[in-house]
Amino acid sequence: MIKTSKLNKYVELFSRKIATFLSKNINIKTVVHPVEGEGAVFEFFLGTNIEETVEFAPTQKSVSHAFIGITQSMIGFTPDNIQFEGTNLFLENNRVIVIKSNDINEEWSGTAIDKDVSRVVTSSQGAK
Repeated sequence: MIKTSKLNKYVELFSRKIATFLSKNINIKTVVHPVEGEGAVFEFFLGTNIEETVEFAPTQKSVSHAFIGITQSMIGFTPDNIQFEGTNLFLENNRVIVIKSNDINEEWSGTAIDKDVSRVVTSSQGAK
């Protein structure tokens, strides 16, 4: 997805929702990885010495290509052949990676964002 308004809206709502679970001194820096095809990848960095900004990385061909370009230690091989479905969440150090694999409106709605944040919060608290 390369529709900047929709990507910015997701960032705004996700950041606002997750901030309610964070200490007041925690800031959120976001890097958006738009793609030519469906979906997008978001990196939300959380920390006290982080400036609250939203940056757009160069547009990639697909969410898989965008994910390959992100420095991460979650997948120990080149994820060339990975195909993402739905919404995928990864938590690593002070970062939340959200991978949206399609452009279905329900996946980008306020209700979906609430679910995404809830999954992050319960995962980080060790819920099963």
